Amino acid sequence: MASLSRYDKVKAVGKYAASLVYDVQRDYVSGSGSNARGRARLSRLHRDLDGASPSWMLIGDELFSNWPTELDEPADNSPEFERQSNAIRAALGLYAVHQRSKKQGVAQKFQSDPSLRMTFGRACRRIEPDTDSAKGILRRLRVAENAPDFNGIVRSMRALIMLMRNTDIQVDYGSLASDLYLLQFSDSRGPCSNDGAGITTPSSRQRKVSKRPTSNHHSFSKTSSQ
Repeated sequence: MASLSRYDKVKAVGKYAASLVYDVQRDYVSGSGSNARGRARLSRLHRDLDGASPSWMLIGDELFSNWPTELDEPADNSPEFERQSNAIRAALGLYAVHQRSKKQGVAQKFQSDPSLRMTFGRACRRIEPDTDSAKGILRRLRVAENAPDFNGIVRSMRALIMLMRNTDIQVDYGSLASDLYLLQFSDSRGPCSNDGAGITTPSSRQRKVSKRPTSNHHSFSKTSSQ
C-alpha cells in the first residue's frame, strides 16, 4: 500500500474518478445516447447509486479494473480504502444521474486553469445565479454539510444534481470525487457561507490537509469557488 499524504490521495482520487467518468461519457455520447454499451454502463452506475442492485459489486469491474497503485489496495479492506472507493463510486453514480437521457456530455473536460474548473460549488451557483433567489440552493448545501453520514451527503448532492439537469451546467466530477473523499474526514467539514464569490461550503480548515495549496481541487472550499 502506498504511503501518501492526504493531499496526494485527494489528487489521486480525483484523477481516477475523472478518468472513469470521461470513459463512460465517451461511450454514452458517441451515439448521442443511443450507444447500447454506453446506456448499459450508465444504467449500472445509476442503479448502484439508487441501491437497486444487491451489491456494489455490480460495478466492480468498472471501479477496480484499473485501480491506481497510488491508492490503497482493494484487498486491504481498510477504512482508508473505504473512503477512497466511496468517493469514486458516488461520483460515478452522481454523474450517471446527471447524464441520463442527455445527448451532450455533462462532465467537464479537464481544465488546466483552476479558475475555469466547474467545481460543485460553482455549478450550484449556476443553478440560480441571483444571490437573493439562491437561498434554497444554499440551504441544500447546508443540508449536505450537516448530513450525519456519507450517504446523507450523497443524497443531498443528488438533489442538487437533479436541479442541474434542467440546465446546461457541466460539473468537474474529478473535483467532486476529491470533495467526497475529504468530506469523510470531520476536520474537512465547515459551515456553509455565501461569501460574495458564489455559493460555497466547507471551511478553510481543508487547507490544513497539507502545507501545499488545495484550492485547485476542492469545490466545497472557499478558495476553489473564487
